[in-house]
Amino acid sequence: MIVTERTGKDGILYIIRPDRSLDWQGNLRFYGLISLVTAVIAVWFTWLGAWLILPFAGLELTALGFALYLVSARGLDTETISISGDKLEICKGRRRIMSTTCLQRCWARVMLEPASHAWYPYRLMIRSHGKGTEIGSFLTSEEKEKLARELRQSLNTCLLY
Repeated sequence: MIVTERTGKDGILYIIRPDRSLDWQGNLRFYGLISLVTAVIAVWFTWLGAWLILPFAGLELTALGFALYLVSARGLDTETISISGDKLEICKGRRRIMSTTCLQRCWARVMLEPASHAWYPYRLMIRSHGKGTEIGSFLTSEEKEKLARELRQSLNTCLLY
């Protein structure tokens, strides 16, 4: 998901987040429902004498809970691209800013690089002076192409000054 905001006369801010099907509360409700159904089935089979079902049901629920936690945490990833004046700033993080890259606006180039395998999506890179930063790794190919067009348009206005 890409959110674009104007920040003054020549400033623009892109906020990039992955699409999430459920928020944390929705994931907890889903996990609770699956846990209830699994527990009822496991207790039923235990009552019928197949007691070995119970520990495997617990193991399965633990694995599902861990997977839901990882997916929910990954869904909080945020990238911001701020373009103002002659500066381009890329900030990445989850709950706080974990990395920041500052580039000169006029030297920055937006590139869609093909992936190493045909079934992988493009890589959206912003390069300047031999260094590159990948952005939007969680976006679809169509969203990356759209963002690349918008970023190129925003960066090309530097040439008009």
